[in-house]
Amino acid sequence: MRVLLVTGCYPPDQCGVGDYAEKLASALSVVEDVKVGVLTTLVHGRNNKSASSVELIDAVHQWTFYELPKLILTIRRWKPDLVHIQYPSQGYTHPGLISLLPFVCRLFGIKVVQTWHEPHGQSKKHRVKSLLYFSALKLGAKGLIFVRPNYISLLPAPYGQMIKHIPQVIIPNASPLPASELDETLRMLLRKEHLGTYQRLIVFFGFVYPSKGVDLLFDIATSSRDSLVIAGAVKDDSYMQHLVNAAQAKGWRDDQLHFTGFLSPQDAADLLSVADAVVLPFLDGGGEWNTSIHSALAQGTLVITTSLSPHGDEPTLNLYTAAPMDIVDMRGALDRLAGRRTPPISSESQWVDIANAHLAFYQQFVNPVVSNQA
Repeated sequence: MRVLLVTGCYPPDQCGVGDYAEKLASALSVVEDVKVGVLTTLVHGRNNKSASSVELIDAVHQWTFYELPKLILTIRRWKPDLVHIQYPSQGYTHPGLISLLPFVCRLFGIKVVQTWHEPHGQSKKHRVKSLLYFSALKLGAKGLIFVRPNYISLLPAPYGQMIKHIPQVIIPNASPLPASELDETLRMLLRKEHLGTYQRLIVFFGFVYPSKGVDLLFDIATSSRDSLVIAGAVKDDSYMQHLVNAAQAKGWRDDQLHFTGFLSPQDAADLLSVADAVVLPFLDGGGEWNTSIHSALAQGTLVITTSLSPHGDEPTLNLYTAAPMDIVDMRGALDRLAGRRTPPISSESQWVDIANAHLAFYQQFVNPVVSNQA
């Protein structure tokens, strides 16, 4: 089976969907009789050689309609049995092109499945465009994959009706990070570097957007004893300044508030492994689809986050969920549980399971039978 993944971003690009695509491609590529390609945005200087047998094809510059003929030609030359589109992705500069691509592939007899990572139709300002893009996407879809178990409930009701006839499957996410392998000496050095003279090391990990509730950290953590590290890319300078101002207003000093920017996978894993807690106060609630949660839990570090269906403390997972905006509950959990650890979890076996679940879904649409032994 020849599977071509399409994604707007791919490492070293800074995009969670790109990280997901890399892990999925690598896990699929070790399965017998499966050939995997990844079609992504052209980045000059990118190393197209992979440790796995994934074939990286970076042929698209701007994802505009001007590049559609080249895109289709590239896909047809690769001769996939199935094209698997990841949507959305930060690299898609024009959503109209990637929305139309599945339908155009269908016209050429190319079968397409799609993973939808984020819900459609949320913007009232662009409702007409959103409906057009959604309609184009679903016209070309043989099958749909969701990483969120509640995905359909997040769609406007008419959208859910439009796709009810399309085969669907929920395949959970996993950590895109490696496990930290720091020895105890290096762990203590890294912890001291971030902790300074304070007592607890609290980390936020992930892209920094208003919906992530980052400013709530200044009330959940305690400025008199905590060092707070915000690890992730900040895409909006004005929001960055807002966070700095909010922290100062709450009494946080420069020596205890650190913005790391985007970290390499290994550096991120190491930082998460030395934290007393990773606090993710998402305004809309997190869940098993969220890679920041998976990444911290994989290091054995306590995670305190939010959920629309909070379960409180789950010691075996080392996870505490509170209702969104419940600062008192999250602060209390941090005071009671900070520093609790569980054994690190290797995500490699999880990605094997994810790859096999994808292959089982693919085989509804592709005739050749392959072995699912990754």
